[in-house]
Parts: sequence; structure tokens; C-alpha cells
Amino acid sequence: MKIAFITSLYAPHGVGGAERTIRTLAEMLVQRGHEATVISLAPDGRASEGEIGGVRTHYVPLANVYWPFGGTPRSTLRRAAWHVVDAYNPVMGARVGRILDTERPDVVQASNLLGFSVAAWRAASRRGIPVVQMLHDYYLACPNSSMFKRGANCQTQCGACKVYAAPRRALSGTPSAVISLSRRMLDRLECSGLFDNVERKVIIHGASNLQPRTDLPAVDAARPLTVGYLGRMESTKGIEVLLDAALKVPGRQVRVLLGGSGNADYVDALKARYASVDAEFIGFVKPADLFARIDLLVVPSLWEEPLGRVIYEAYAHGVPSIVANAGGMPEIVEEGRTGFVVEPGNADTLAELLAHLATDWPRDRFRAACLAKSREFLVDTTIDRYLDVWRGAMTARADVTAGAPA
Repeated sequence: MKIAFITSLYAPHGVGGAERTIRTLAEMLVQRGHEATVISLAPDGRASEGEIGGVRTHYVPLANVYWPFGGTPRSTLRRAAWHVVDAYNPVMGARVGRILDTERPDVVQASNLLGFSVAAWRAASRRGIPVVQMLHDYYLACPNSSMFKRGANCQTQCGACKVYAAPRRALSGTPSAVISLSRRMLDRLECSGLFDNVERKVIIHGASNLQPRTDLPAVDAARPLTVGYLGRMESTKGIEVLLDAALKVPGRQVRVLLGGSGNADYVDALKARYASVDAEFIGFVKPADLFARIDLLVVPSLWEEPLGRVIYEAYAHGVPSIVANAGGMPEIVEEGRTGFVVEPGNADTLAELLAHLATDWPRDRFRAACLAKSREFLVDTTIDRYLDVWRGAMTARADVTAGAPA
């Protein structure tokens, strides 16, 4: 079997959770004796080909008014123009089509389509290649990919998003199957009018190549409860909720380690506001290095994150998580066994939980449960579920072709 992945960014340019998931899947396919190729955007604007980990790579120049990654401020007019082009970009569809003509894959798995647009679906469909859409974010319903606006999660799709997403909605019956990282994300996208005519929809919580650690040191029950945050330093992530909660725990029983980068002014404001909290802002850090220093990971997001790959990466290090009851995160946390689920934005509730855990918490039992849970996300296990979806898409496409009039 030969799978062509289409994703906005890929190694060595992509470092986010979606990019790591695609790379993990593609390289596992090669290890299983299949073929994998990746079509992604070229940050330098130059078309090129290569190979990484046995996976053939194609980097495609972006045909739009600016490069959308990197956080450079844009005017309202330029942003609007970008989204109009990205609603359906026939130039990018043609560029994808030429690569598909060369590679001739059995299945196209579309992942993040920012920059490519759903013209990539049509490029595959016109060539008789079945499409499987994997959902990593809310891009298909929201140009900003977040469904979060003015400090709140969007309960329904706003008028502007309905307009920009119209081509995506109209063509959303193109995929033969949909894979979503979480049930909650799929539900929200379906409520936006997507995938009404797609029969097969599967929840697969990502893929990891992190084996459970077997060399963890003994738990130090004498040290203060140490909790960690890892991710972008921005208000939507609920960082203030975590720090407010730590501030409310009496006696400095909780130490907080914050890993990640963000706007320097925002980070400086946090340091000043929470100077009395036993907190360390450690900036960029390798996940394994943070996990080695903490007892608990806290993911206090205010917005509905599709999943949170960092949660099951922490499991592989024996670290449980406290997560906000938002988005897909609660779907991979077993309450009282691999972690806890709390009300989003409620610092009082989080403080009560932290205070309790600081004095009464069977850390060894949680560690063992997390290590066992982490095996559910290993790619050498989950790859069979992906293969089943891809084969099903091939069969469905063959049935449609066989039933077409001569």
C-alpha cells in the first residue's frame, strides 16, 4: 500500500503535535513494508523533493498573499484576502495533482490543509484516489483553526466562518472516511455542517513512538508536589488559572514549572503578577526533561483543544495529568487513575485538588497506571487501526468505480 499524506508542515520544518503524528505514522508505514510520501508547504518558496526516514517528501511553494506561519502581524485586509484565497485554492490543487500523477498513491490522507485548501481533496478525487481526512484542528470550520474568539469558545459557527468555509462544507462529502483525534472535535465540526455524507468516522487518539519508561527513579515523597505546564505561553492556555490556583494553596505546598515560550511582555507580566508563587519559568525545554522534574502535568486550557498530545507523552514517563474539561482532553484521562478532570477556568477547584494531592496522593499507583495507559497510543499498535481505515477507503472507492455506468 502507498499512502500520500498532505499536511501544511512537515519535518524538518514542522515541530507541532500534528506534524509529529504524521511523521510517526509515515515512518511506521515504511517499517511495515508499505510506501509513504508526504506533500507539504515549502517555507523557502522553492519546490523540492527529498527523503526523511524512508519517507519521500515533496515541498510545494505556497500560492497565497503571505506565509501564514511565524506570528507576523498582518493587516485585517491582508488576512481577509489570505482566507478568501485559502477557501478554495485551485493553484495549490493543481500543484498537488501533479505530484499525485507522479507518485500514484493508493490513498491520500489529508491532514492539516491550511495553505493547500480543500482543492487537495478534489485533486485526488479527480484521479480516482480515495481520500481519508484526518482532523487535527478546527480549520475546516474556522479559518483561524481554533473556534475561539474574544476569550471564549464559539458555541456556533460565526457568519464570517460560514462564508469562508462554504467550499469546505460543499465538498466535505469527498472523503471516503474521516479520522478524528477526539469525539468532541468531530462533533463540533459536524455541527458546522461538515461530513454529513461520509459514512465512516473513526476516533483514533493520535500515535506516539514513545515507549513507556522502565528506568524511572523512585518517587521522592518528601519533596513538595511539583506540577508542570508545557506549551505556548498565552492566556487561552489557562496559565493564569494554574498560577492563581497555586497562589491559593496554603503554605507553598506546590511548586510550578512552566515550560514553553510566548510573547515576552506577557511572560514578564506573569512573572511580576505571580512573584509570590513558587514558580519557575524555564522557557523552551525538551518534554522529557520537564517530565523528569514533575509529579503532575497540568493542562488548564480555556479553549477546547482538539486533544493534547502532551498528555499521553507524559504518560510514557509515568506522569499523570490534571486537565480542563474542555475539548478532547478528558477523553484520554481516566479520572482517579491516570489523572483528574477539572472545570475550565475555575482556580478554586484546581487549588482544592492540588492542596489535597500535596498531602495525600499514592504517586506510585498513578505512575504505574500512566505507564500502562501510554501503551494504548503506541504507533505499532494504532497503525493497524489506520491501515484498516485506509483499506476501507480503497474498497469503498473500488465499489463506487465498479458500480459506475460504462
